[in-house]
Amino acid sequence: MKNYRTFGKHVAWMLLGGFALLQVYVAIRLYWVTSCVIPTYSMSPTLVAGDYIIASLQIPGRRVVKKDPARPGHYRVERKRGIRPIQTGDVVVFNYPYARSEEQMQLTWDMYFCKRCVAVPGEIYHWYDKERTDSVYLPREGESVAIDILNLRHYRRCIEYETGKWPQVTDGRVMHADTMMHSYRFRTNYYFMQGDNYNDSYDSRAWGIVPEDFILGVGLFTWFSKEPETGKIRWERMFKRI
Repeated sequence: MKNYRTFGKHVAWMLLGGFALLQVYVAIRLYWVTSCVIPTYSMSPTLVAGDYIIASLQIPGRRVVKKDPARPGHYRVERKRGIRPIQTGDVVVFNYPYARSEEQMQLTWDMYFCKRCVAVPGEIYHWYDKERTDSVYLPREGESVAIDILNLRHYRRCIEYETGKWPQVTDGRVMHADTMMHSYRFRTNYYFMQGDNYNDSYDSRAWGIVPEDFILGVGLFTWFSKEPETGKIRWERMFKRI
């Protein structure tokens, strides 16, 4: 009987220890860091397909996501105070804005992207696309930006994301909810994300600027890596700083 009691105590302590470790793991994943796998070579040579990375939730600040009662299927995002704002050069993990629809920006958990932030709010970013040069201004939270029929293509889906209403061009004028639009005051910060593999990356050059609401964290280092085709472990990429 004594042996059974001793065994029972050992099992109880093991279960308690396992539960405590599980709570620590959940707390770390919810409040501090997250792990993501890189599926493509759009960020090479910095990151390659098969890399597993650790991203900090604390640098931009942990998100608190709640359902928006006024818009079914949409969410309201609040962000706890972070260590610092997103900076140019950061490798950022974010929700891909168009996982459900190519026309409507929506926060979902269907797909995450990892790209480098190349422009932050308050900056103009220029790039070369399809034999022409293009540019966009990155709005800051609370900033009023002039809207016209030329730059509407950069901001149309952002405005619809924030207001639930599409701006339209009618008789050469930009209309929003039956009101002529000359400017718009943005509710959040916007960023330009681009892959390091410039010629083989599907990024903001194709689908536009990213609201801060969609940003999950900032990449820190790779903790594991294996070749997708062969499964061979890339030991030299272990714990490589991003």
